[in-house]
Amino acid sequence: MNQNPTRNNQHDSCGKTTHDPTLQEALIKYHRRKITNNGTISRLLKAEYEIKMSASTVKNRRRELELTGSRGVMKNMDAEGKEEATQLILDEMSKDPAQRLGVRTIQAKVAYNSGVHLARQFIGDVMHIHAEEGFAKCEQTAKKIHRVVKQPLRIHHRWTGDGHDKLYKIGFPIWAIVDDATGKFLDAWVLPSNRGTEEIAYCFFLLVEKFGGIPTQFTTDCGSETTALLGLMNALREIFHPECSLEELPAHIYLRSVHDISIERSWLRLRLDFGDNAVLFFNRGIEDELAEFIQFRNGVKMRKDKNKAGPSGISRDQAFTLYEDWGGKNFLMPVDVSVIRAIKQGMGGDSLLEFVTADFASSAQVAYDSLSIAKLSMENVWAIFSAMIPLLF
Repeated sequence: MNQNPTRNNQHDSCGKTTHDPTLQEALIKYHRRKITNNGTISRLLKAEYEIKMSASTVKNRRRELELTGSRGVMKNMDAEGKEEATQLILDEMSKDPAQRLGVRTIQAKVAYNSGVHLARQFIGDVMHIHAEEGFAKCEQTAKKIHRVVKQPLRIHHRWTGDGHDKLYKIGFPIWAIVDDATGKFLDAWVLPSNRGTEEIAYCFFLLVEKFGGIPTQFTTDCGSETTALLGLMNALREIFHPECSLEELPAHIYLRSVHDISIERSWLRLRLDFGDNAVLFFNRGIEDELAEFIQFRNGVKMRKDKNKAGPSGISRDQAFTLYEDWGGKNFLMPVDVSVIRAIKQGMGGDSLLEFVTADFASSAQVAYDSLSIAKLSMENVWAIFSAMIPLLF
């Protein structure tokens, strides 16, 4: 008798060693996001990389890569190690001149940027010694947060979009779209203007193309730049899903910003973690920085809240990828992506989102490449800009 008629070998990826670049990249990514449960990692590997690997094998591979959790790190840390760990904390604090980041966020940033897991108590002690005043600032900000009960639906059931104007003062308006159920940033864009109808519509099409479908419903505030989205959502629903009545379930609804909870909570974190510091660095003196913030924010673990409906105690990425864990479903409504691509091309393509002409961008890229910069960041952007000016003009 054939014991495996489907010939599905559940152990076909267990032979992957730590030398496999894909596996290594995945395990390091999860480690930097402070995902340490071997069972969870096993399921994420299957969902995101189609790698079938048991929890025990994951444990062995992580050990081979010396991916150790905070308990093991702190247990084996000597005096020299504590000095190095303290420096890692101070490095992250130096990137936060506004002093808005708390212990939990600094802990996540150390893990994300260095791959080192440190205990919260140790980080808190260092922060109290070197920046006691920062705790007072965090407390004042925390008192301004007003939580409203939100009933999450399913992933892709509702997308919510909005513009962030706090960086308009330095010329970097932002538009972002968040998944309502998980709070995950689906994407965000630095635009010449986040109040242009065509630019906002084009960003929407980029996301539809990325996922191959539309949400059941889209919510925005009622601004002149969002009116086109209502027509687009209605049209796409009628073309690709006529069975879903627009009268019973509108494709697009307007909400006041204070009632659009998912995106408003995301803006607060964006301002505290990224926006305030971006302005300070600019004045002392950002697309990649925004992308890095989104990657970090989606990967950091949410606070555990037993009274919250929907996901908590896990990262937004994990909640979005393993949505069955919290009783979620995928409500994405598939569309013909070739139609979306044709519409994007007709609108003018990616040039809609550019700040400068293609010729100037090419010249600036040549000047930038000639400087042999290892990494562009908020800390060095002003110095790089100053060095590029004489090369361009």
